[in-house]
Amino acid sequence: MELRGKKVLVVGLGVSGRAAALLCLSKGATVRATDRHPAPPAAEDLASAGVRLSLGGHRGEDFAWAQIIVLSPGVDHRLPEVARARAAGAEVIGELELGWRFTRCPTVMITGTNGKSTVTTLVGGILAQAGFKTLVGGNLGRPVCDMAPESGQADWMVAEVSSFQTDTMARLRPRVGVVLNITPDHLDRYPGFAAYAESKMGLLKNQTGGDVAVLCADDPEVWSRRIQAPAQVWGYGAAGPQRPGGWLEDGELVLDAGQESLRLSLPQGHLAIGFNRLNCLAACLTALACGAGTEAMGAALEAYQALGHRLALVGEKDGVSFYDDSKGTNVGAVAAALGALEMPVVLLLGGRDKDGRFADLGPLLKDKVARVICFGEAGPAILAQVADFAPSEVVPDLAAAVMTAARSAAPGQAVLLSPGCASFDAYSGYAQRGEHFQSLAREVMHG
Repeated sequence: MELRGKKVLVVGLGVSGRAAALLCLSKGATVRATDRHPAPPAAEDLASAGVRLSLGGHRGEDFAWAQIIVLSPGVDHRLPEVARARAAGAEVIGELELGWRFTRCPTVMITGTNGKSTVTTLVGGILAQAGFKTLVGGNLGRPVCDMAPESGQADWMVAEVSSFQTDTMARLRPRVGVVLNITPDHLDRYPGFAAYAESKMGLLKNQTGGDVAVLCADDPEVWSRRIQAPAQVWGYGAAGPQRPGGWLEDGELVLDAGQESLRLSLPQGHLAIGFNRLNCLAACLTALACGAGTEAMGAALEAYQALGHRLALVGEKDGVSFYDDSKGTNVGAVAAALGALEMPVVLLLGGRDKDGRFADLGPLLKDKVARVICFGEAGPAILAQVADFAPSEVVPDLAAAVMTAARSAAPGQAVLLSPGCASFDAYSGYAQRGEHFQSLAREVMHG
């Protein structure tokens, strides 16, 4: 991609937008950047680097000026300004697409509604243990535009990819593409579930027969769409065998790329419970497609540290455990967390709803949940969907939810924050919400 002398507009000045603007500058482009926020964090750096800024709103003249428009992941590609610029002949791509075009090593790209961060981190760790120089980021951590300049000295780049990023793909082609699961999420952004699923599967559309698509055979939406993958399909699931692919057998991971079956035991701890077993299977199968062996896989699994706010045990008092699953921002993630815990649960649901279908949790609520505490902006709406399945009530906020749950939980039960909603009604993100929950739980435990 030739950028020298081109006029580039970057839309959205978060971490990804900053990386995109600096990459374009380094390639000789004239860069403007726009953000609806009047003072985004990247503004000062970009202005010093020579980027012309339009802040506090989008201006039509910036879009009309641009030959190339680069969208940050959080920017809706259907914006009227974007549509008009595209109709006038501007090329519209996302930060991920831009970064990939300047990446000089093969890529692994991982998407799915849930589990992306865990699998991305695990794959990066396995490849590093195998001796490959590996860059890890994407929607998790470093943007691809930030990693691209280092890619000429790397063996692999491993990137977490969101559906918002696949929406703005054009030529992007991962050597190994992974789709973990597809359950309803972000339906406030898409016209329906089918459109969301199509966006997820779009990660694979430019692959060829020499590439690999790692797909979950246990997920009906993913597996029913495997015919859409032009690459070699490697399936994985709890029940096997899958050839080529992987499965779980007698508590072990079994991998078979068509030559011989490899077996690997899971370490004790959080990776051996519930949904994380499938995450480990997906990660090991993906790393196998990249050339890693079972010794590296075992070492990486042993060394892995759980990501924050994903079914993290905060502590226990009087037989009641407190789990922080603040990263569980959709109904599918809530279901996975409930399935992973073996004790009855007092479940905390709430935040800002993304059109979640909480009634879909009905069978799990009946089977696993002693009580549901609904809180935050979406609390009343969630209560209306779940009250028929488990004893339920609504409280104003997370602090009230923790106090109510602590009073009602019995020994042998868990208080689980797996909110099924975004956090933006009260917090800057799921991490801040999770940290607040942990602080509240510790007050209860030490009070």
